[in-house]
Amino acid sequence: MKKILITGGAGNIGQKAAAHLSANYALTLIDRRECEGVVEADLSQWGVWSETFEGIDTVVHLAANPHPGASWAELLEPNIDTVMNVYEASARAGVRRLVFASSNHAMGGYMDRLEPGKLTTELTPLPGTPQEKDGISDAPGYGTTKLIGERLGKWYSEMHGLSFIALRIGWVRREENLASDLPTDQGGWLPEMWLSNRDLCQIIEKCIEAPDSVRFAVLNAMSANNGMAWDIEHTQRVIGYQPMDGRGSDAC
Repeated sequence: MKKILITGGAGNIGQKAAAHLSANYALTLIDRRECEGVVEADLSQWGVWSETFEGIDTVVHLAANPHPGASWAELLEPNIDTVMNVYEASARAGVRRLVFASSNHAMGGYMDRLEPGKLTTELTPLPGTPQEKDGISDAPGYGTTKLIGERLGKWYSEMHGLSFIALRIGWVRREENLASDLPTDQGGWLPEMWLSNRDLCQIIEKCIEAPDSVRFAVLNAMSANNGMAWDIEHTQRVIGYQPMDGRGSDAC
């Protein structure tokens, strides 16, 4: 049984991923918050927590400040220092693969600029700029920290042999996260990058099980939503992702 370590295991995505993966994998969960079944640790500070990486096959790095409007002061430790520590701990422990929770905000500057299916991971990154549109406050700092995480992952892949997959995750709402419950006052951008719970869990598991030939990849992570700018065909080709849900689509 593969051993999987999830950072940010007490968060929204962490809890959903852990509940799904627990049936087939031996899990270790880490979070800075005290929670039953979770190793409590501040990953922005190097410490004995690094010992928990020993013997791990795949690290799913979800820990971060998840607020797009956060200031640089609020982002530096959880989104940059933590990334560097987790990558280094993974490399030292001989972890096979690291799956990094990047974000759609790495491309937020393309909002409403591209036709459906044209927002690929091959485009030049363009983090969102400070603005208020359709109720979205999108500061550039958050998206920039995610790009830093992607590029550091590329370096660790090339220099240390760590297989690295970054997921530019769409909109994962808390709890049931159903398409029928999506707000109707958010314009098109947010709903079009919706990612259902079961598609989220599938894509993380597909990353874990992807062949060793995947050395470095940046993938869009959305459900099959009609009319969205995001391209997920590349994601389907690289890891075999087959979305089961989609806003306004025939997926069920």
